[in-house]
Amino acid sequence: MAGRPKVLLSAYACRPQGGSEPGAGWAWAKAAARDHDVWLLTRGKFAHELTEELAIRPIPSLTVVPLELPKWLLRLRRRHADVYWYYPLWQRLAGRTARRLDAEHSFDVIHHLTFAVDWMPAGVVQHSSAKVIWGPIGGSTAVPLSLAHWLGGRGLVGELVRRGWTGVARKLVGRRLAQTADLVVAQNNDVAETFGQAAREIVVQPNVAIRRFASAAGPYEPYSPGAKTALFVGRLIPWKGVMLAISTMARPEAANWELRVIGDGPDWRRAERLAERLGIRDRVEFTGQLPREEVLAAMLRADALLAPAMREAAGWAVTEALASGCPVVCIDRGGPSVIVGPDEGAVVSWRGDVVGELARGLAGLRGRITPVDRWGPDRLPALLAAWYATAHVPQ
Repeated sequence: MAGRPKVLLSAYACRPQGGSEPGAGWAWAKAAARDHDVWLLTRGKFAHELTEELAIRPIPSLTVVPLELPKWLLRLRRRHADVYWYYPLWQRLAGRTARRLDAEHSFDVIHHLTFAVDWMPAGVVQHSSAKVIWGPIGGSTAVPLSLAHWLGGRGLVGELVRRGWTGVARKLVGRRLAQTADLVVAQNNDVAETFGQAAREIVVQPNVAIRRFASAAGPYEPYSPGAKTALFVGRLIPWKGVMLAISTMARPEAANWELRVIGDGPDWRRAERLAERLGIRDRVEFTGQLPREEVLAAMLRADALLAPAMREAAGWAVTEALASGCPVVCIDRGGPSVIVGPDEGAVVSWRGDVVGELARGLAGLRGRITPVDRWGPDRLPALLAAWYATAHVPQ
């Protein structure tokens, strides 16, 4: 469309019906296309879904540019799914494609959206006459060493390896990207602190895009008339904090609370043993992994979401709980501490008696809250318009 700014977006993960990362890619791409002409670089495997979505709900200002590496590399990737080499190669392809498209269209803005990882490469973040934006990105949040005993032996080893590996990559890759970009968008305050001195300009904005659920206006049907129910939602892996959540239930302040653990993972048996040892197994239910619809239905009935993750970058489950009218009790780490506002739950300190603080946070809740719409996709067009408005002046 003539006269509209031209924007190139890179979203490795982007699908209309996707969860956190792919869903963020699509929500932000749609928002950018409201006031700009957008070219969207994304994985070729998402092209069919995007084509179907745009056939139903056309966005004339959005052009999808699917990118995929040779098929033999895809086959090799399926055999070695845990190797991080495919993503960097795709980013190299995205970088070359961005230079070619920029030469053709003279973009006003080039923006890397997903993956939102601050220690991995972003091919489109390169010197350009366009304004270059990196983020929202996360990953800098680490588990405080004072909480390391909650990880268990394997979890602690994994965290130390992660710290070493990502720390080096963040200095070699992330710092260079922060220095190259005209604007760095941090998912949380930890990322902003990490790159604050390297970036020309930095703002904090989570990548979540969840509007309040219409069903949240319906009648509240509690799980148990005589007790309050807290949910834990997430993979049962050490840093997500399921052990903290179960220990919270054993404190006197949480004596009238029950816990429903929704998720699956290697810490399941370890968590069950802890509940048995603390004598609260009858107040802790493990449901396993549930479809998203059932998780959202659970949030409409729960009295709180207990989210003691120790290094969550953003927090989609936290945002969904707030959008459902379910208050959140979390730790002052990473994204959840940015997302949960006053009177929407409790953000407790990770220092000192963190389990006691979580229990007191539950005890201090005053019931369900008004569903939160602050983190919905409707906020994104204005944000992007403000970020895109300032023209980049080549150095």
